[in-house]
Amino acid sequence: MRFAAYIASRYLRSRGKSRLLSRVTVIAIVGITLGVTVLDLTLAIMNGLHDELRSTFVDNMPMITVLTSKPEGFRDLGDTMDRIGAVEGVTGVAPFVRQEVVITSRTVGTQAQHRAAVVWGIEPDLQETVTPLRRMLFPSERSLTVLRGEGDGTPGVVLGAELAASLYAGLGDTIVLTAPKGELSLDELEAESRRFVVGGFLETGLYDFDARFCYMPIDEARSFFGYPKDGALAVGVRVADMMTAPAVAQEIEKTLGPYDHHCNDWIDLNQNLFQWVRLEKVMMFLLLGLVILVAAFNIIGILTMMVGERRREIGILLAMGARRRQIQAIFLLDGLAVGAGGTVLGSILGWLGILYLEKVGIKLPGDVYFVDHVPVIAQTLDFVMVAGAALLITLGATLLPSIEASRLRPMEIIRYT
Repeated sequence: MRFAAYIASRYLRSRGKSRLLSRVTVIAIVGITLGVTVLDLTLAIMNGLHDELRSTFVDNMPMITVLTSKPEGFRDLGDTMDRIGAVEGVTGVAPFVRQEVVITSRTVGTQAQHRAAVVWGIEPDLQETVTPLRRMLFPSERSLTVLRGEGDGTPGVVLGAELAASLYAGLGDTIVLTAPKGELSLDELEAESRRFVVGGFLETGLYDFDARFCYMPIDEARSFFGYPKDGALAVGVRVADMMTAPAVAQEIEKTLGPYDHHCNDWIDLNQNLFQWVRLEKVMMFLLLGLVILVAAFNIIGILTMMVGERRREIGILLAMGARRRQIQAIFLLDGLAVGAGGTVLGSILGWLGILYLEKVGIKLPGDVYFVDHVPVIAQTLDFVMVAGAALLITLGATLLPSIEASRLRPMEIIRYT
């Protein structure tokens, strides 16, 4: 092996008559470097996207939503919440009322603005145990005062930041909420409208939420949407380990009665989305792996040219007693050296690119993407997989030229060259 390694290192060095070979070698290394770099960066971004999706949905929505089959929703909330809270793994329980409405805003000198929205009636102190509500509100204390129903005069609401911007609604402005009332029919549509004062804003970091959500005190929501006192549409639940949400949801159904209650966990609600992200990661790995494959063809060309250029030397080595396996090992090592050099450089550049995205970042338009920056998470396994795939592709590319070199006949080479 030392003999093969020594000869392989000599063959990789530039000589006066093999500058073309050296240039092609550099091109192959650059190709593998770019392929590995792009693949490492892409997988890190996909990891960041997956984690951002998961954390965004988990932070802004209950991990488990408990629903009842009764059209009027929950009535005996106290007993229901106590039973849910007693289930192992549950760390927070909060009732809520949710209803779609139309919000109308009109400022002096402008036309009325109408926007569809989703109103959440919540108890902020209980909601804080289910979602990190306080850090999403601004101004925080004023918003919490509004949601607790402690304001004087006209009841207040908290608007999503993007929703407020589209309505041209600021703090202290009056808006009108309109919701359907009674049974809906094609002949007659009844609706009820109420005035509210904007008492704060909500910023979750997810554009769709910030552009649609509106929070109000749960008592106001009950009165507005026709729910009984101490009633609720559903109950939100937070668990200690979000990955155990499906198992806890099943336990809650058993506790409350599976025929009267149904639980939706965050994994079931977003299953298609997360499967798409995982599938996209695999597809990106395969597609960008083609860049490395193209660079591997350059390695085939390099070794084939090297075998043609070194035919006389190979013949002399064989005539002097070198074994054919040693000749094959020479060109295998040359190809692997090119692949390893590109892989190492690509991994370093990929790591530096990830560090740049983590420290500096790249901003994204929040109204186009669900995040406002490029998220990245580096995983050691991804780097190992990319490096392993690059080396395997390189090894495969070296087999044909190295086998061809080992099959040369020394006497014919020396006689005719």
